[in-house]
Amino acid sequence: MIIVIILIVLFLFGSYYFWIAKQAKQRLAQHGALSVSYLFQERPGQYSGDRSVKSGVIVIHTSSNDQKLKHATLKSVNLKHADINIQLDQSLSLPFQYNSLTQPEVSIRYKVLDKDISALDLTGVLTTISGKLHFEGGKTKTFRVVVPISGLYQEQVEN
Repeated sequence: MIIVIILIVLFLFGSYYFWIAKQAKQRLAQHGALSVSYLFQERPGQYSGDRSVKSGVIVIHTSSNDQKLKHATLKSVNLKHADINIQLDQSLSLPFQYNSLTQPEVSIRYKVLDKDISALDLTGVLTTISGKLHFEGGKTKTFRVVVPISGLYQEQVEN
């Protein structure tokens, strides 16, 4: 009898945390959208000064469909790729503009861990972004979203 009660309690806690995680994923979609593109360094050591380090930036583009959404604070950004390392040393503010023709964007540096890679295509690699949405009046909501990289930044600018 006690085992059944413990299992029911564990099921209820698990269901609650699953529901909370699902709500966090849907919060951004209700208020705006993110897209991600990437860019490689033009010459070795361009960002770090170390000529043996290959690196680049991912660029996060935003759009908003909620006039009250002002910005988001990013707490973590992770790429699901074994050869890429992103180290977000501090929180990053990501602006949102309601019905704007231009999309605000923020760039985050990454390092390529495998030095033998000559050309790396990150198109389609999943990027997990989490943080807080900030609204007028001081309201905040947490969010977590998984976005595939859409392509090279140069191609995004041309389109």
